[in-house]
Amino acid sequence: MRGNDPDRERRVFEKTFRRSAAGLACALAALALAGCVDDAADLAVRPEARAPIARRPDMSIANASVAFVSVEGAPAAIAASFNQEMARQAAARAIVTADARKARYLVRGYLTAYPTQDGAAVEYVWDVFTRDKQRVQRVSDVLEVKGTGDDAWGIAGAGALASVAAKSADDISAFLSNTPEAVAVALARPAPGAAKAAAGEAEKPLAYAPAE
Repeated sequence: MRGNDPDRERRVFEKTFRRSAAGLACALAALALAGCVDDAADLAVRPEARAPIARRPDMSIANASVAFVSVEGAPAAIAASFNQEMARQAAARAIVTADARKARYLVRGYLTAYPTQDGAAVEYVWDVFTRDKQRVQRVSDVLEVKGTGDDAWGIAGAGALASVAAKSADDISAFLSNTPEAVAVALARPAPGAAKAAAGEAEKPLAYAPAE
């Protein structure tokens, strides 16, 4: 029987360790790659998600609440002003906003301003996600403004950003009117005499306190 050879045992151990380490590195690389693929799949936009959407006037979007999670790309001061304008435009179109934990849809925005030959252009992109973070719609457009200067944001000014907010609210409202949460509303005129009867009922005193 041969005696123990410390050098031989050390070489065998090092060879086995290197093989195990290489295998572990490959496994970790495979997992990382799989994660990248999953992330890319989550962010992929379906072709139909880019198609223009028409606003359905016969639908109420009160149940299709949204949370504007973020607006990126613009300087901090401009982004803050734009967020306020976007909130006003959304309210004007009956878009119901809610906390991100309760909203039906999550919305992320991206603003970009760049110089053009005659002035500047402001491009916006809105990605709409469901609660489970699946992107279901992307709306985008570009607004060009004439002017001179070195700063594209300065050329665009508050007026251009207000127009971008208004168009953005139109696009998001149109999408929401086509969601499963949208509810049909009656557009038919009341029958003759119905308005008068309703007015008569309104004149009667309430027998109970209105619910809050």
